[in-house]
Parts: sequence; structure tokens; C-alpha cells
Amino acid sequence: MPRDLTLAIEKAYTERTDLLVLALTGRTGSGCTTTATALTKNIDDLSVTMAGLSQIEIRKLEICKSYAKNRWVPFKALTISTIIFSFLLQEDRNHVKEFLNSLIKGQKASQAVETICDHIEKLRNDLLYEAFSKLVGLEHDQHFAADAWQFYAGPLSASFSELRTALSSATYASTFQTFGDNIRKSGSAISDAVDPEQVFTLITRVKRLAKAAWRHDRRIGIGSTRVVIDAVRNPLELVYLRDQFAAFFALAVTANEDHRQSRLAESGMAKRDIEILDKREYSKKSLGSYDSFVSQNLQECIQKSDLFIHNNGKPDEIELNRPLLHQQLIRYVALILRPGLVTPTADERCMQLAFVAKLNSGCISRQVGAAITDSSCSIKAVGWNDVPRGQVSCLLRDVNTLLNSRDDVAFSYYESTDKAFRTHVASEFANSNPMKVSTGLNCPYCFKDAYNAVTKKDNQVHTRALHAEENAFLQLAKHGNSGIVGGQLYTTASPCELCSKKAYQLGITEIIYVDPYTGISSIHILAVGAEANRPKLRLFGGAVGNAYHRLYESVLPIKDEFKARLMDDPPPTLL
Repeated sequence: MPRDLTLAIEKAYTERTDLLVLALTGRTGSGCTTTATALTKNIDDLSVTMAGLSQIEIRKLEICKSYAKNRWVPFKALTISTIIFSFLLQEDRNHVKEFLNSLIKGQKASQAVETICDHIEKLRNDLLYEAFSKLVGLEHDQHFAADAWQFYAGPLSASFSELRTALSSATYASTFQTFGDNIRKSGSAISDAVDPEQVFTLITRVKRLAKAAWRHDRRIGIGSTRVVIDAVRNPLELVYLRDQFAAFFALAVTANEDHRQSRLAESGMAKRDIEILDKREYSKKSLGSYDSFVSQNLQECIQKSDLFIHNNGKPDEIELNRPLLHQQLIRYVALILRPGLVTPTADERCMQLAFVAKLNSGCISRQVGAAITDSSCSIKAVGWNDVPRGQVSCLLRDVNTLLNSRDDVAFSYYESTDKAFRTHVASEFANSNPMKVSTGLNCPYCFKDAYNAVTKKDNQVHTRALHAEENAFLQLAKHGNSGIVGGQLYTTASPCELCSKKAYQLGITEIIYVDPYTGISSIHILAVGAEANRPKLRLFGGAVGNAYHRLYESVLPIKDEFKARLMDDPPPTLL
């Protein structure tokens, strides 16, 4: 009986990770591929550092290492770029060639086009291609899944690796970004015709191949399949994968911005190409066009992530910093496999409060949360971006009310009386009432966007909301500002210039953030004055949101579990 109980306990843990999927996301140059490569190795090949850890965190890491070593299975890597390339195999060679000639420019353009076409032709003639074609085709024949995985992991991946080496960094990045956007638009890498039914075509193929890896492992007797996807760059696709797999975590790989850009420059990208790349994949996007809907949006992907791994280091420091990357990976893989193995870090505890706080925000542009601690990481205040007390947040206002009736609590005197402003809003939201009738949805609007459109300016001052950090600081002012000198500011987005000034003035020594602010606060406000007085910026690493609970809430009561394990029949003595 004791042995049966232990086996049942083991089943409770292994059932949830029968197929474990990690999806990496992050800006180009941040280290997604480096992270994926590390996960595909044996654990004995991963060097780990204890440098910079407190005694209690060293103890936690040792526990995680011990457990991970016992349960480690190398991950299988699924590379989005390779899967994008596989879509070209289904296209006519002449059509591919024509499209590439219109897309790739420069002295070596014709050579690049021929190289791509030659690889396509070679793969089509491979013996395993038919199985792959049947798995990813309209019939989605899963009987060929194991052979399809062999085609992906073998010939397709090898061919793409050769192709990737043959293309310049700038050509590769821009070409495959276009392919990816086209697939989400039309289902074809070489067509930009819009078909809303195809929006999940790319990520559906990713899902099928992840499951094909699982079927392949079952065929050869491997009992646990782990897949790492490198790298998802559209937020809708992260949501899709989260819905498809029970054991799924989105992992954002972040890096110091100077380090990231220096890596790209080292790879051969010109400064102008880096700027174009960053604007395409990271600039804030609205849903004003279908292109924005299906394109890369790293800012939103990072905000939707479960885990944050930082991978700092300039090109000549990457090898030195790799043990720190491995340390983080081992910790979180161990916690995924065995939730509640150790307790959260102080950073995770504080950032989790900031993430929870941001959901209180009624801002329809972006929700941000913040938490302020003393020097011992004890919480002193939390805040979120929202309107002043007694006012109605944008989310809870309906533009139909503004245009057709009167609500002095929700709308200002200016909004209710200024003719030019009201004319603009009436034109911009002419369809708001039919939308409400057909969907039942209120139609909120952003005052700042409307005001800037009317005045033809781009001023951030006219936002209705206080910033999250500002709100947290004001909570301190209400209830006494004791004990935060030498403390930390945790924020889901690094602070703007105004909030950085306030953090500086209040004696905050460190600002821990997830998403970088695009302004100059880091190189201006926080980069002046005596060095000892400057708040230091640090990228957050750890688990937040739902993942915080999934990693740190034990599956079974810990005391009861170990009591049951101790009753187990001892293993036979080895002679």
C-alpha cells in the first residue's frame, strides 16, 4: 500500500508535464536562441554560478539543482523561423523566386534568392517530406506525426541552419519578418492578401509539430517530452499556445539595451538596420490596421509573459554571463516540474504585487502597476495608473454618453463644451452607438489621443491618469513617508522622466522593471548627480501573474506528501 501511494503521488506530478512547452519571446539580440540552446543540453553541461546570491537564495538554488538533476530531460527546440521557412516548400518555385526578387535587395540579392530556392528544391525531394506535408496540410494526418518530426528535426532544421548562415543578418531578419506577417495574413509566406481565417496558421503548425515531437517520443519509448519554442513574437500566438497546452509557460528573455544593440552590431548589422528592426518589432502598435494586428509586437508579448529571464552581457562577456542564465533556467524548470519546491524571491514577491495592482487600472491604453519597498523589501505602498480619486476612469466611460447626454461626474467641462473637440470625437466615434447596439459594449475613448489630434500635438501631459509610480508615491504622502530612503521601486514598466525625478528625490536606490520606457529617463534623469545618490535600474527576473501561483503553490500538502514518501518500501540494496 505505501508503494502504491508513492506511485500515485508521482503520477500527480508527472501527468501535468507529460508534454511541457516553453515559448520564448524577446527582442532580437536579447538571447532567445542562446536560451533555447541551453535548454536542449544535458543538465551536467550547464554551468551555474552562485555569485550575487544571498545565503537563503543559495540554499534554494541547491534544492532546485538537486531536484532538476534527478528529473531533467533535454528540451526539443522548435524554431519559428524554421517553421516559417517550411511554408515555402508548399509554393511554386517560380512564384517564390519572383517574390524574393521583389523583396531582397543589394549586391548579393540574386545569390541569396538562388540559395533559398535550391534549399527548397532539395527538401522537397527528401524521403520524409511527404509525411511532413501530410501532417501540416489540410487533412492534418496525425498518423505521420513521428516521421514529420524527424523531417523537421533532421533535414529541415539542417537546411535552414545552412541558409541562415548564408544570409546577412539584416536580410535574414527583414525577409523572415515579412514571411511571418504574410502567413498570418494569408496563410502563404509569399502573399499579403488578407484572410482573417488564416491568422493562426503559423502558430497552428507550431502546435502540430510540438505534438508530433510528443508522438515521436512515445514511439521510441521516451515518457516525457519537453519542447522549447524559439521565439514567439505575436501576442495573439502566445495566447493561442496558452489555450492549447496545459503545461505551458511564456518565458521572456530580456537584456540590457546597450548590451543587446552591441550584440546586433557584432553580428554585422548596421546601426540603421538595427533601428529599422527595433521599430518594426518593438514600437507600440494599435489595432488601427490589419498589419498591426498580425505583425510582431514584442512589447505586448513581454507584458503577457509568465517568466522573465535576464541575459545581460556585451559580446565579449556572454560566456562569462552564461552560468547566470543557466542558474535561472534550472530554477524555473525545477519549479515547473515540482511546484512549491522553494519559496519566491523577494523580487518576485514585490513585482507580483505590482502586477496584481496594474489590473486595477482603468486606463485603456496601457495598464501599469508599481510597488515601493523599504531597504528590507517590506512593502510600503502600491499604485497603478488611473484618474484622481472621485473621477471616473476611461474604461468606465462611454463616448455615447458624452455625445448624446450629460454626465458631469465622468466628463469634464472642456469635454462637454469645446466645439472643436466634440466635433472631432463625434467624427472619430461615429459608429460607437451601432457598435453598442450590436455587441452590448460601452465605447470608452482616450482623451489624450483625441486632444492631441485636435491640437495637432503629441503631448503626454494631457493624459487623465496619474502614473502608477506617482500614485504609489502619493500613497506614501497620505500615510507618512517613513522608511523608504534606501528602498526599491518595482514597476511593470520602467519610469518616465517625471516619475524618475520623484524616485530620485525620495531616496529610492534601485528601480526594478520589466518593460523599458522609450524616453530618456535612464540616460538623463537617473544618470546625473553623485554616483552614490543615483537610483540604479535593474531588469526583473522571475515569475509573475498566474505563473507565480502555478510555480509556488504545491500540488499536495508538503508535510503529508513527505510523510507518505517516508512510508515507502525502501529500494533493494545494491550488492
